[in-house]
Amino acid sequence: MPTHLEEAFRAWSVLEKAKKSDSVVLNGENHSLELAHIVAVARFSAKTSLLESYAIKKRVQDSIATLDLHLRNGEDIYGVNTGCGGNASTRTKMLEMLQKAFLQHHQAGILPGLPHNYDGTHALPPDVTRGAILLRCNSLLRGHSAVRMEVIELLIQALNSSITPLIPLRGSISASGDLSPLAYLGGLLEGNPDIFVQVKAMNNAGDAKVMSAYDALSQENITPVTLKAKEALGVMNGTAPSASAASLVLHDTNNLAVLTQLLTAMATEALLGSVDNYHDFISQCRPHAGQIEVADNIRSFLIGSRLSQKMNVKQQGLVQDRYALRTAPQWIGPLLEDLLLANTQVTTELNSSTDNPLIDVAGDCFHHGGNFQAASVTTAMEKVKTALIMLGRLLASQCQEIINPSLNKGLPPNLCFDNPSLSFTCKGIDINMSSYLSELAFLSNSVVSHVHVAELNNQSVNSLALIAARYAAESVDIVTMMCAAHLYVLCQALDLRALEADFFHTVEPCLSTLHNEIWRNSEVIEMFPLIWAGVTASWRTHSQSDLESRYQQVARDSAHLIFDHLAMGTPASSSYTIIPKWRVATASTLAKLDRQIRAQFSIRQSTPDYLAVATREMYLWIRRTLQIPLHRGLVDHPGSSEGDNDDRTKKTIGTNITKIYTAIRKGEVLASLQKASQILV
Repeated sequence: MPTHLEEAFRAWSVLEKAKKSDSVVLNGENHSLELAHIVAVARFSAKTSLLESYAIKKRVQDSIATLDLHLRNGEDIYGVNTGCGGNASTRTKMLEMLQKAFLQHHQAGILPGLPHNYDGTHALPPDVTRGAILLRCNSLLRGHSAVRMEVIELLIQALNSSITPLIPLRGSISASGDLSPLAYLGGLLEGNPDIFVQVKAMNNAGDAKVMSAYDALSQENITPVTLKAKEALGVMNGTAPSASAASLVLHDTNNLAVLTQLLTAMATEALLGSVDNYHDFISQCRPHAGQIEVADNIRSFLIGSRLSQKMNVKQQGLVQDRYALRTAPQWIGPLLEDLLLANTQVTTELNSSTDNPLIDVAGDCFHHGGNFQAASVTTAMEKVKTALIMLGRLLASQCQEIINPSLNKGLPPNLCFDNPSLSFTCKGIDINMSSYLSELAFLSNSVVSHVHVAELNNQSVNSLALIAARYAAESVDIVTMMCAAHLYVLCQALDLRALEADFFHTVEPCLSTLHNEIWRNSEVIEMFPLIWAGVTASWRTHSQSDLESRYQQVARDSAHLIFDHLAMGTPASSSYTIIPKWRVATASTLAKLDRQIRAQFSIRQSTPDYLAVATREMYLWIRRTLQIPLHRGLVDHPGSSEGDNDDRTKKTIGTNITKIYTAIRKGEVLASLQKASQILV
């Protein structure tokens, strides 16, 4: 069975191929449609075509012929010569009028502002609607619905002409399919003058225009159709909107799951965490497939890192990392297993006949059943919402640990580049993350537990799949915000960690030289390794102090270390008199070198030199591709006159995080994610 990452790579490849070829070909066959095909058509406007095949046309026509035969035999067929749902006890011979009646009573949703003041807030997102058209066509092509090819071809023509029906966001319980949403698709087919659509220019220039379905079809020289026996029901009785929404959500969630693993590797570097957290031995002792995969992924993401640590049996402070790093494989692993199952469930739905009744041509009969009940989609979305809240919880925990100076192993409070007394760089992000997580937790509540009886007690159980997918989509949006904020924090933290490493590399030889000059005739001459260890520890201990105070405190601590060493022996009294000279010289050296290194670092960051191969890709995507710079503190506040001699355009922190968020939402992160993950495939 493929791993989650292998499935993600496959999806990326299929999506890229569909975007480049600008075409998705429908044939209605089992396993022919994948999540990535939905994304390509729904979001990137890949053209759709029907496979030119005599066999396909024949099976569609045969289903119509089978239906006609049974009608001529005087049989009662649900939704063809009977009423619908709880009114199925009625009979009629006015078959085409009945189909209009089905559309009429379900075109009852709320869409304020049409046609001239429409703002989109009460309609399904256009990408969900485009995906739904694609899926309904694929289902009808399977030849179980007795819907003519010309109906399917009209939907494809509208899709390729960027005619997207405006479908009410709310109103479907996804029981007898998504009846109400798909009734608006029927309104497009019949050219209903009071069903409205958005029409986007073929060159995607400008906003989409809102007009009636009748006007949109006329504009494209498309002739509306009169739906014949069963055709309106065939269009309406399906799970396409739910499955479309679920496909987009699942695609995004799979990407966020991979991204979270890479962010965990970056967090391990930022917190000087241990790569041993992800040792294969740990997972082999508890061999869940997801845990094994996550541990292997994160461990591989850290190859080449100069910041992540090997296990050290002589380690000060905590001897192991906190849970947000150490238990990441155990936390994320089960989510990948759930997402793989959700992939299977939704992909099966994409390639299914979800109509009722179903025409069995080979058996020369029809079947009244419940393939429109979208519970498979619902359970997939419940898994997704659980995965998203758990990913969000992990991201928030890592982010809060990195920002907190009591937990982050010497990084400054709020990851400020300048003085902590006046600079609070990531404090707002810390608060935002709590807000995001609270809303995400609310959205993670089960939808399926809120089922109510509907439609004259006929739809006594209903899946609420579209509602579940909508809330899952909101959860995706929030986790994307959290990933964007976390990426901003991580890059800031990694810069500060690289700055610290540059500082230590420069200061150590200078202090060694100073030490030899000052203590050359003293018993202290041999203790520089101990003094240097004290300096680095003190530097991190005093991270919450302003810089000038920090230099003095570190120098004072090193002087105390020397004093304590002398007090343990029988030094000459002259050695004590040298300590003040050492303290003053050390403080001066620290101040001079830190100012120099900070000035150089603010211009050019050495951070990539310290990062793993994979994490470097993501860091460079933020810093170079998106051009989001190191935050230097108050000097970067828009409107501030400080730092006006540089050419940097000053932006708020929120503007920069928004840029990351937007790039992730648009799928622009996939190229870097794929590069970073190449090491694993």
